[in-house]
Amino acid sequence: MNSTTYSLKPVEKVSSDDDSLSFDLLSQLTHMSILSLAGAPRDWVFRSSGDLALGTGTFFLHVYRLVKSAGMEYSQALKLVAGLAKASSIRSLFLRFSAAISSGESERDFVNQERESSAERYKNEYDRHVENLKKWTDAYAAILVSVTLIMVVSLVATMMSTMDVGFVAVMAATVVMVATLGVYLIYRAAPVEKLTYDGAKSMPQGRRLARTALYICVPLGVLSGVFIGSRFGLFPGSAIAFVCVGASLVPSGLLAMKDDADVRRFDSSLYTFLRTIGSVAGSIGSDLGKALDHIDVESMGHLSSLVTRLRLRTGSGIPTEICWDAFRDESGSELVNRSSRMLVDGVEAGAKPDLAGAACSEYAMAISQLRAKRSLTASTFTFLTVPMHATMIFILVFVTEVLVRFNNKIEDATRQVSGYAGSGVIVPEGLSMPNGLALGGGQNFSPDHFLLGSGDLGPATLLIVGVVLALTVANGLAPTFASGGSNLKIAFHLSIACLISGLVMAVVPMIAGRLFVI
Repeated sequence: MNSTTYSLKPVEKVSSDDDSLSFDLLSQLTHMSILSLAGAPRDWVFRSSGDLALGTGTFFLHVYRLVKSAGMEYSQALKLVAGLAKASSIRSLFLRFSAAISSGESERDFVNQERESSAERYKNEYDRHVENLKKWTDAYAAILVSVTLIMVVSLVATMMSTMDVGFVAVMAATVVMVATLGVYLIYRAAPVEKLTYDGAKSMPQGRRLARTALYICVPLGVLSGVFIGSRFGLFPGSAIAFVCVGASLVPSGLLAMKDDADVRRFDSSLYTFLRTIGSVAGSIGSDLGKALDHIDVESMGHLSSLVTRLRLRTGSGIPTEICWDAFRDESGSELVNRSSRMLVDGVEAGAKPDLAGAACSEYAMAISQLRAKRSLTASTFTFLTVPMHATMIFILVFVTEVLVRFNNKIEDATRQVSGYAGSGVIVPEGLSMPNGLALGGGQNFSPDHFLLGSGDLGPATLLIVGVVLALTVANGLAPTFASGGSNLKIAFHLSIACLISGLVMAVVPMIAGRLFVI
């Protein structure tokens, strides 16, 4: 049996989140329905279902072990496990399954009905998540721009009034909290699914290189940024650090995005391959290995190279299980892994290849079409994030740099006035002073007093760098959570955000210096 053993974990420890189990549950029921086409015994169905590397597999394996070890009936074991399950979808499924077995209902009919209802429910939930994702990505952009503008206003207000840097710190903390909340909401709104697959023995070469580049380049980039950046001022040093870190993430990010694109292309051609191989095997009355010799590889689209290697391996006499495992490992796709495993297990159990292939093809096509909807929303948000991030960082850095340079000009002017005015003047009694100038009547007014509030903008500038860092991390994580896939994609989006932040912090001070002439 071609399956990957799933380590049994206590039923109580399995997630209680129905959304995180919905994809696994649909895959589990599809696998069981294909086994039921072969008329496989109940013990075989539950044992095979428990061996699948799915989050729901532990429930079925627990039922199987209760039956074989404790001598319980399946209806009793299903009720017992249902009572232990925290997820309502699993609990209700097992209770219905127990009632169906007790009433003598056909197990095949029950599983098929549950698979159809689970597919419809999964589609509706997925569409709902995509709609929520669309709304939250729009809200994320609007809120983040708003709090950035409020941060700028707080900077100007601090300089123009008696408010100290504590007010800027509060606003900076607000920006960080809003950015964190926005990223979390996008993470929660996005559909929960697994896109990539890492085999037990190997993985796609691009993904392996991406991980290697991440482990080697990123520490070097961080150390280089800290070492070189510490030799310069706050803004120039921070710009160098951002550029070094961003450049170190580029190799891993590009490889990760290429791997993600390959996986999505494989998934888009998968349903054609599954239907074709099932139909050919059914028409010539052979197994899947011999059916590969009668397939037009060129018509398999993006899977043609993988199918060619699969056919060469099966034709060389290599065991079937090893051939299909290599096919899954090379694809790096979780959808390829699950659907091909369903097909192979079903045919080996005695199911007609054409029926098993049609069921697997329908499953793969439904998942691929749903992911296309998510990709449309995520790609739009990703393209929006880049100019939005550049604009926000530009505004923060430009306004801060203008205020710093204005502050320096005022200090130069006060020093020049101090040379002519001596020790200052006495403020007359009863003279009302404007906000920002905390001097009472009869006090000595020296030119060293800064006319527009506190002249020390160092802490505020440091807070701005912290806000830029928070926005960079947030805008690196949000597109990845929206699009889904491997976490290695974070390297790509974070590299773009870091490079934008670094370039803006390096260029904007020079622009402000040329524009600000007094």
